[in-house]
Amino acid sequence: MKGLLASVAKPVEPDWTGFWPGVVRGIQDARVAHATPRRAVWLRPRWAYGGALAAALLVSLSVWQLVPTSVHPEAPVIVQSVGTDDPNASVTVYSTPERDLTVVWVSGLSGATGRR
Repeated sequence: MKGLLASVAKPVEPDWTGFWPGVVRGIQDARVAHATPRRAVWLRPRWAYGGALAAALLVSLSVWQLVPTSVHPEAPVIVQSVGTDDPNASVTVYSTPERDLTVVWVSGLSGATGRR
């Protein structure tokens, strides 16, 4: 069967007559610059929408940064006394001379206590 198939199915030699002229023509066509009309990039809708979105984001962030916000409370908070029910805990209070910042540290709590 193998011998019969080998005698009947002989591969056909490819036709190479048009190969090299096609290669040469492709190289020559690549050397010639084809002028294509180009539209202005800023006229394309996706660039226009993207630019408008970026401008809106920039304006909103700029306005947000310029709006004055009050970080300090209207009346100052003064810590009078601190304490804890845990006998192993200690409390430390620090306040700046301007009285605009007060920090309270509670250290040495045993376990997950600290709730009243």
